[in-house]
Amino acid sequence: MGLFGKKKEERFEGMLGVDVGTSGIKVVEIVPENGRLRLSRYGYSEPAGSVKIEGSLLDDAPRAAETLRKILQESSMRSTRAVASLPSSKVFHAMITLPVPKDPKEDLRPIIEAQARKLLPLPLEEMILDSNILDKDLLPKQAADKEKEALVETCDKSKKYIRVLLTGAPKVLVAKYVELFRLAKIELVSLETEVFAVVRSLVGKDKSRVMIVDMGAERSNIAVIDKGVPYLTRGIKSGGNAITSALAASMSVSFEEAEAMKRDLSYSSTQGLPPPLEAAVKPILHEIKYTLQLYAEQEFHDNSTVEKIVITGGSSHVPGLIPYLTNALNVNVYHGDPWARVATVPEARPVLDEVGPRLAVAIGLAMRGKDENL
Repeated sequence: MGLFGKKKEERFEGMLGVDVGTSGIKVVEIVPENGRLRLSRYGYSEPAGSVKIEGSLLDDAPRAAETLRKILQESSMRSTRAVASLPSSKVFHAMITLPVPKDPKEDLRPIIEAQARKLLPLPLEEMILDSNILDKDLLPKQAADKEKEALVETCDKSKKYIRVLLTGAPKVLVAKYVELFRLAKIELVSLETEVFAVVRSLVGKDKSRVMIVDMGAERSNIAVIDKGVPYLTRGIKSGGNAITSALAASMSVSFEEAEAMKRDLSYSSTQGLPPPLEAAVKPILHEIKYTLQLYAEQEFHDNSTVEKIVITGGSSHVPGLIPYLTNALNVNVYHGDPWARVATVPEARPVLDEVGPRLAVAIGLAMRGKDENL
C-alpha cells in the first residue's frame, strides 16, 4: 500500500528502513534468515532536547545525507537499498466512495482523480496520488471469474458503493527524499507514509480494530486501523518534549535533567500518572477521544469503536501512561512491540525494548522489503 513503490523483486538481501524526522534520522537494517526477518543492525541520530533546530533536516539535503552516511558507517550496515517514510503531517489521507462500476473494463482513474481534486490541499498536478480500492470483491467480474464465483459464497451484492483509500504527497516533498538518497548513494526503493510502516510493525495480520498512537518528540500521530487498513489518521502538535517540559517546570530542573528523569521513571513501578505529567498528556487524551468519536460517526464502516489501543513512540513509556489512558478511555491500552515480527537476539532484548518504540516506523519500513505474507 506504500506510495511510489517499485515491484517487489524475488531476491531480497537486506533492506534499510529509514525514518527521517524533523531533526534526526533512525535506521534499521533487516535481513532474511530461514524464512523469517531478522534484525541485523540499527542506529539513529537525534539532537539533545535543548538543541534548537532551524527548519527541517529534509531542507538541507547535504546535511541529511551526511547524517545518514554516518549512521550507516558507525553501525556497520551493509545494505544499499532503502525504504523511507513520509511524515504523516505532510501527507494527504482520505476515504472516498464510488458507485460500483457496471463494466469490469471501466477505468476508474478519471473518477477517482475527479473526487481527489475536490479534497486535495494542492492541485493534483503538484501531487503524487496513490489509490487503493478496498472493496475489490464488489467489482464486476470477467466471464471466467463469474464461473468461479458461482462455486463459492460471494459478498453482499446489495452494496452499491466501493470504498477507495486515497494517499497523496507533494511532488516537492518527494523530490527532497530523492535528492537526499542520491547524495547518500543509497538506492531508494520506495516511499510510504509512517502509518503504513507502523501498521506493518505493530499490527501485522491482526484483523481487529486497533488505534495506534505514535508519540514523537514534537508531534503525536493517531490512526484507526481496521483489517490492516488505516481508515482515519490525525495528528497533534504535542508529544514527548511537552511532557518533558512539564516535568522540568514542576521539578525546577533543566530540560536535559527532566528528560533523564522521565526515562528513569519509565522503568519504575509507578501505577498512576504523576500530576505534572497529567496536564501535559491531556491534549493527546482529548485528541484520542475526538478521533474515536469521529470514527464512530463515519458511515464507511459498520463498527462503532476500536477494540484496543496500541501506544508507541519515544515517549510511550511515560510512567503511569498506560493505566491512565485505559481508565480515561475505558479501552484496553498496550505498549506496542515492534520486534514481535522480527527475529532478535534474546540477550539484546532489554536494550531493544528500550529503543524499540522510537524505531517502530523504521522497523516497519525495513520489513516492507520482504514479502509481507511471511
